[in-house]
Amino acid sequence: METKSAIKEITVYPDSALVRREAELKLNPGETGILFPDIIPEIDENSLRVSGKGNADVKILGAKVKREYLEETPDLKLKALEKEMEKFHDTKRTLEDEIKAAQEGKVFLNSIQMYSKEQLPRELITRMPQSKELEDIYQFLSSKIKENYEKIMQTQFTIRETDKKIQSLQNQIDELSGGYENMKRSIEVELEVREPGDFLLSVSYLVNDATWESLYDARADFNKNEVELISYAIVRQTTGEDWQDVEMSLSTAKPAVGGSMPLVEPWFLRFCQPRQYFKSDRLKRSMAMKAQEEAFDEQGEAELAMNDAIASKAMGAAAAPAQAPAEVFSRAQEKGTAISYKLTRKVSLKSDGTDHKLPITSQVLTGQFQYSSYPRSVLNAFLGSRVTNSKDVQLLSGRVNIFLEGDFVGSSNIPDIGPGEEFDLYLGVDENVKVKREQIEKRSDETLVAGILSPTRKVMFRYKLSLENYKSKKISVKLFEAMPISQDDRIKVKIGNVSLDPKEKDWKDRKGVWLWELELAPREKKEITYTFHVDHPRNLAVEGI
Repeated sequence: METKSAIKEITVYPDSALVRREAELKLNPGETGILFPDIIPEIDENSLRVSGKGNADVKILGAKVKREYLEETPDLKLKALEKEMEKFHDTKRTLEDEIKAAQEGKVFLNSIQMYSKEQLPRELITRMPQSKELEDIYQFLSSKIKENYEKIMQTQFTIRETDKKIQSLQNQIDELSGGYENMKRSIEVELEVREPGDFLLSVSYLVNDATWESLYDARADFNKNEVELISYAIVRQTTGEDWQDVEMSLSTAKPAVGGSMPLVEPWFLRFCQPRQYFKSDRLKRSMAMKAQEEAFDEQGEAELAMNDAIASKAMGAAAAPAQAPAEVFSRAQEKGTAISYKLTRKVSLKSDGTDHKLPITSQVLTGQFQYSSYPRSVLNAFLGSRVTNSKDVQLLSGRVNIFLEGDFVGSSNIPDIGPGEEFDLYLGVDENVKVKREQIEKRSDETLVAGILSPTRKVMFRYKLSLENYKSKKISVKLFEAMPISQDDRIKVKIGNVSLDPKEKDWKDRKGVWLWELELAPREKKEITYTFHVDHPRNLAVEGI
């Protein structure tokens, strides 16, 4: 018996998606086969799961995927897309005709303009045209030429938009008319009905050509020492069928990878020689895999938990949501080794590969802002803040779009951040904090000995580091500078005349890296100068100075 079904729930993984369909049935006693027809995407048959509920007493006997090869693709959606694309092609032809007409009008107006330029000087010899005549000609030509130009530009813009729609439709048609689309797929479920009644039958299966990744917006409010961090999922799919008004979850699991770790084998080097495989080889490998699985008890438990999580999702089981932050668009759940986000609103996604930006969570992070600068490399001050993630939010690694006081200032990245974990959030360059590094003096000592240059060359350098705060609030800055370090006994380096002692030398055991921690009031400017001398053999050039 064929039944009508609809997609109700989607779980999107990084490289696939789990689709759950539902059909409402009225069942009579006896054994019966229920057919879910016209399944468009290719299905991983090993992932097929069936469940049901209702007042009918039903025993599920089994399920399978049926494939039938056809001479033609009977896909009604494909025909509808082709018909829709024909309409856009007709629209485009009409627009192109309008441009041709407008261009002919432009030629006509240009000819009038050329005629006016030649005729008016001739008339000036015999008579002086009235100023109103000249004004009327000018106004007429100006108005018509402007209208003509705007008409052509607007029509060209409409053609470009039409081309985009045609391309989008073509992409969908290509997906639906691919190599395997001459196959009709359906799912057949065998039931034994003991007591009649209503029954909601669910089937779920894994499909490819779906993916998602994390994206963040970080909006910093400098005056409040706050950062609003909004996390999104960028979801795209080309499964061949649209997802209309479905419940959606996003999972970090990768069911396509498999649950078992590959066999760990020694790495031998030997001369190339042909090798034959026998049944005994496969038996030995199977026994080795079993021994390895027993050795990785923790991995086995984690794998079982992940498989239970995927199966639970496939059967439509509800999980208890974690405590939500102040503003939440999803519920985060830990399932074995994976994290799953259950979106709180239903979504619709077309099968055209378009990026869909779906909000997951929003939280306000409080932390003291601090600037960092390394002017020897880049003459900028980078704003950052040490913040603590919410206790009920898992942040996955991803790109962060940075907005500073309403302006987009660039992008950065964050790694995986656990609930309640403290991390550094980098917020990009702030142009209101000016940084300079200048060489203000360089002097060589050309000592002569009996009229001959000394074999040792002595060079003195003086540098100035400058910081200036153009913000309306006091700021804190970590200023880094790399002092020269000799890696050759013949090169002697001496540092002296530092105007302000650093807070730390050899910062984090990095030789010669000095750190100053400075505070600047609004409009305050601070400068640090230092001098160093380099002595080296005159006949050897020194790198880096």
